[in-house]
Amino acid sequence: MHNKINHRYIPALPNPKNLIYALRDIGYSLETAIADIIDNSIAANATEIQIIAHFDTHESYLAVIDNGEGMDESTLNKAMQLGSLDPVLSRNKGDLGRFGLGLKTASFSQAGKLIVVSRKNQKDTGRCWDLEHVSKSEKWEIEILNEYEINNIPEYKLLNNFGTLVLWKDLYRLVDTQSKRNPEEIFWEKIDEAREHLGLVFHRYLSGEAGLKRLSIYINGDSIAPFDPFEGAGKHFPEETIGKIKIQAYLLPHLNKTTPEQYKRLAGRDGYVKSQGFYVYRNSRLMIHGTWFNLSKQSEATKLARVKIDLPNSEDFAWSIDVKKSRATPPESIRAELKRTIERITASSTRVYKSRGARISRLGYVPIWSEYHQHNQKSFRINYKNPLIASLLSSLDEETQKKVKEILSITESTLPLDTIFVDLATEPENVRQDSVTEEQLNEHARRYWDLMYSMGYDKTEILEKFRQTEPFSKYEDFCETYIKREGMRDGSN
Repeated sequence: MHNKINHRYIPALPNPKNLIYALRDIGYSLETAIADIIDNSIAANATEIQIIAHFDTHESYLAVIDNGEGMDESTLNKAMQLGSLDPVLSRNKGDLGRFGLGLKTASFSQAGKLIVVSRKNQKDTGRCWDLEHVSKSEKWEIEILNEYEINNIPEYKLLNNFGTLVLWKDLYRLVDTQSKRNPEEIFWEKIDEAREHLGLVFHRYLSGEAGLKRLSIYINGDSIAPFDPFEGAGKHFPEETIGKIKIQAYLLPHLNKTTPEQYKRLAGRDGYVKSQGFYVYRNSRLMIHGTWFNLSKQSEATKLARVKIDLPNSEDFAWSIDVKKSRATPPESIRAELKRTIERITASSTRVYKSRGARISRLGYVPIWSEYHQHNQKSFRINYKNPLIASLLSSLDEETQKKVKEILSITESTLPLDTIFVDLATEPENVRQDSVTEEQLNEHARRYWDLMYSMGYDKTEILEKFRQTEPFSKYEDFCETYIKREGMRDGSN
């Protein structure tokens, strides 16, 4: 007969002061914290959100006011509790919440005071988390706000017939008084960064995508414009479905096929290289972007590749969605599928960037610069077989020819590859070579044809080589016009 074991337990409640301050450092930035508040507004069916940022050093505040359904006293009390929702329970299809922590942890990460006033059925209810009070009292207590206190809350008058106001005071992160820079400049810089972030994260709601209720967000009265990271994508691949997950891969247009403004806009704040990769949406809200989940490396050659992944909130645990909704990890069951998607799109993306380089070594192509391979390394040298260069050298005496080759050799060795690479990676729209004028092309073409005639080539052979010889190969319209004009010549010099 087994002895019965009596398990004994004692309370192990967390210290309120220690835990609540630990929650301040959970890893939110200002923009991710505001986005978490907006998630609650969307879940409450809000169609308009006003964000008011006010700087006044020690009296600064940030308010988020929505026209959602609002909360009664019981609902607000529960919303102010830590872990107010059971994360295991299923959510409504459009619910952006999960753990019942976002309102509190997002707010604690930015402010010493979290005040919430909600209006429902023409009744206002107000509650306040004061971290200083929790620290001193070491009690899990929220303050009940009376009518007078509610009426004197900043931006309270912006509440409509129903909705919720979330107010952050004691902005210990946003107001940086320790920096050598002006605190107000830092404040507004961070607000501008938040504006860009919100335009990206909620772009599908802001643009009123089919199936979503259109949302308007304002910061101090100025509307936030949606930023679609797939806007104007020149090529997209067939949509794939893996269980409940939808995957759509895109290639953005090359620099040469966009205006400088469009190219810069698509690059975003982080630039093309850091912005390539997967864009994971949960219920159409962007959670994470600019990563290949360690399934591939970010590179210059694949910077135009972006892949949209749509998840329902039922996939939260499978994808290890964190409290901030800014980190996710694809489950092993689909990593192989994602790897194949990467290989397919990056192969196409690489071709976009390598096509110009590949032409250098193409059979029959006569560039001015040629590739030279030795010991698995590549260098670029001037091609002495290019007819224009060859004709120049052949017209010189042996001593002068030697000096010109020495100069060309120095030119090859000083080609600023590092600078070119960095400039193309960071500001490709600003990198341009001087164009050859039509007058110069005509002069070069005349010498080229005369040279080829003198070498015994017939017109058909010259015509084919002409189209494949730099610099003429870069100017198709000029080539065809010149060929027509050359066709009227009799073939003599």
